[in-house]
Amino acid sequence: MKTKIPVWVNILQVVILAILTFQTYACYFNPQLLYPGITVDENSAKMIYVLGGRNAMMVIISVIALVRQNPRFYSFAFLMHSLRDFQDMFIAPLTGGGIVVFFVFLIVFVTPEILSYLKLNKMANEMEKA
Repeated sequence: MKTKIPVWVNILQVVILAILTFQTYACYFNPQLLYPGITVDENSAKMIYVLGGRNAMMVIISVIALVRQNPRFYSFAFLMHSLRDFQDMFIAPLTGGGIVVFFVFLIVFVTPEILSYLKLNKMANEMEKA
């Protein structure tokens, strides 16, 4: 049984990939793009590079998922996306992002990512049964 990843899942993955790529670039080369006014010193640089490394690995996973179009691997990628954004959703209000940012994360990222994970996981399970 050959499955086809839904277009909306691929579009969501491309949007996430674009955001992660920008964040990775900013962390490594210009943190001011993400955090205007930040003073990059020895201590803050370590934290920014760790965040850049996290995002870089998610970029690689996202690209592999897009290329392979394998529902099981793709579901893994979306599980990671949703857990990352779920965490960020709760961090944003604590760091001055406000409650609006919480709901943006919930509606724009976390909910579609969870729906993608569920759809892809179902597709993978159906492929394994066939």
